[in-house]
Amino acid sequence: MNTENFVTIRTYHDQIMGELVLAALNQAGIETFPVKDLLNPIPTENHIAIHIHESDVEAALEIIEDQENA
Repeated sequence: MNTENFVTIRTYHDQIMGELVLAALNQAGIETFPVKDLLNPIPTENHIAIHIHESDVEAALEIIEDQENA
């Protein structure tokens, strides 16, 4: 996958919320490039950074806001 022109749109410290947002973005047809920090020695503090193509930012923000407010 070419990740050129991808931007970080959100970083989640809650892995479940990060996975829910990723699923919603993918279901809407927005290509994501998640980066999971699974090497953290404290399992409850893993991070998921969600990267998307810069042309999808506006649509992705709407989806993310819906997910976060659900």
